[in-house]
Amino acid sequence: MKRDKFISMISQVTRAESIKGRHYDDIKVDGKFIIGVRRSTSKSFKINIENLYNAYIELDVIDTETLKPYVNGVQAPAYAILIKANLI
Repeated sequence: MKRDKFISMISQVTRAESIKGRHYDDIKVDGKFIIGVRRSTSKSFKINIENLYNAYIELDVIDTETLKPYVNGVQAPAYAILIKANLI
């Protein structure tokens, strides 16, 4: 998948839920990052969209463990966003 299509699909996501039931709100693409808020802590998160795209095209299996080298510390929201965007 081309990068522009990937970003377009991610841009449609405004909320997501992790596999453990954690909620992420106010998700949006802002320049080179996906930003949002962890509902449980009200703390914001920032995901480098280029790193997430690289993970998407390079990994055969995508889960929170395989995402860690690409988006360490924000792999759960990254994974939830990919699922919500129907990319995995």
